[in-house]
Amino acid sequence: MKKIKEQQTNRAKPLILLVDDVPQNVQMLHQILNSGDYSFAIATGGKETLQLVKKQLPDLILLDIMLGDIDGFDVCRQIKADPVSAAVPIIFLTAKVELEDKVKGFKLGAVDYITKPFEDAEVVARVHTHIQLKKSMDMINDYNRQLLQAYEEMQKSYREMKDTQDERIEREKETALKAVSVTATHEMNQPLTVIQGYLDLFIESLEMKALNPTQKKYLHRIEDGLQKLVEIIDNFRRHTHLYFMGGDPTKTVSLAEKLEKVKAQLRNYKEQEQF
Repeated sequence: MKKIKEQQTNRAKPLILLVDDVPQNVQMLHQILNSGDYSFAIATGGKETLQLVKKQLPDLILLDIMLGDIDGFDVCRQIKADPVSAAVPIIFLTAKVELEDKVKGFKLGAVDYITKPFEDAEVVARVHTHIQLKKSMDMINDYNRQLLQAYEEMQKSYREMKDTQDERIEREKETALKAVSVTATHEMNQPLTVIQGYLDLFIESLEMKALNPTQKKYLHRIEDGLQKLVEIIDNFRRHTHLYFMGGDPTKTVSLAEKLEKVKAQLRNYKEQEQF
């Protein structure tokens, strides 16, 4: 058989890499397995084998232990040490039948042994078994990748949905707080304005000299408390305006200014009604 260092392969068929430094052994394996179900690549040494594996991953390697440059055990060790090629199954070809050699091969990652001289039925059966196992493992790995991808996409969608939901909740909270603050300020302004206005008119109508010290003290406490309440409401109004509306809150009309307007109106009513 003419020596072939590398063959063009149709990856619709499993690719088997045949490695033996004896051309007759390679020819025999090719004849046994050449049923049309597989494609082949051939190497006659350890270095060539490593080069071919790096160039194109086979689905199975039939690897002779006794090679001229690097022995099969070392070739197996290097292939299994590379994460890219570690999953490629390796069947050792050997005339050695010692248990120690078989154990050594299995420890290095080999999946099986075929002894020389070759028995056609044994070679076909072992190769078929490990090709099917490789196909099954490839399918499982592919399903795992698809599941992982689907899971990551689901996680991404969940995060995006949660972010959108959180933003919507924050907007709704802000809208509700704005409505409450505006309503509360308005509802407190109305009665407080009237109370302050009538209190000022009441004080103006009193003869302060006629009040005893206790009455004056109570009256001043009422004024002070009312003034503090006005300041609190004004501060609350300014801060809520700044938070929700932006801009300069000092440009809005304060409660104190409203009180002055109300007091002026009440004085007009008093003069008209002689109150």
